[in-house]
Amino acid sequence: MKNIFRNITAATLVITGLFAGKTSAQQPTTQDKSLLWEISGNGLAKPSYLYGTIHMICENDFKVTEKTKQALSKSVQLVIEANILDPNINTIMAKAMASDVPLSKKLSPADYHDVDSILKKKCGVPLAPFENYQLAATISLLAMKSFPCQELKSYETVFIQTMQADKKHIGYLEGLEEQVGYLLKSYTDKQIVEQVKAFDSTSMNMNQLVAAYKAEDLAGMYNLMTTPDQMDENTIHWMLEVRNKNWIDKMPGMMQQESTFFAVGGAHIAGPIGLIKLLREKGYTVTPILN
Repeated sequence: MKNIFRNITAATLVITGLFAGKTSAQQPTTQDKSLLWEISGNGLAKPSYLYGTIHMICENDFKVTEKTKQALSKSVQLVIEANILDPNINTIMAKAMASDVPLSKKLSPADYHDVDSILKKKCGVPLAPFENYQLAATISLLAMKSFPCQELKSYETVFIQTMQADKKHIGYLEGLEEQVGYLLKSYTDKQIVEQVKAFDSTSMNMNQLVAAYKAEDLAGMYNLMTTPDQMDENTIHWMLEVRNKNWIDKMPGMMQQESTFFAVGGAHIAGPIGLIKLLREKGYTVTPILN
């Protein structure tokens, strides 16, 4: 179970891609198509940067642009969502995911059978090892299998390695337990069961998400992840709105201290409750870096 719990942190935002449905009618403008944004003004001595990640992506699709390398080089610290470097991550995640009610009693016999069968077929793992954990713990397996490849890479991991090589500081916006708590509040067991049953349609959804990411289309990513039929008001509230507001309270202090490179899931950046809008409301100038 060690690797499974380690992957849950990466899966926390991958799940919104896994659950993504059709795009909404809203279309992003050309000038908004950038994964990297400069944050300046409002008393900052030096600019900071905001980068939208996809957390996990096939190695063949992985690319760090020159503009991103330059922004990392100019930054004194990297700040990511949660401390994935914590040496106790497996223990922390196992405790956060523990359930007082076994899955065999929580799920109906039919739902348990269906989830068990799909996990065995798609992931080669039965549901039994998850018996005393939340059903959401299975998300990491499904998220990884939704990609059309075997070798996956993480932008956060590569950014961490880059900054560590330069002996720069790594910071975090929330705790691991806190992140799991938001995941558990965001999706009911019924929603997870329904998405497990619809797993065969997720590869196409993930392909759409990856295509939007490679086009640096954060607005398109946001639209894919927040369709009403796949991400309800409760999910948007806990996965995006609450977390964004928590982060926006912490970011100014970090930027005042030193130039910071923030790397968070792309769904957090665009949209009406995104970090770009929230930063601008606080008086910062937030500008897309296009080249």
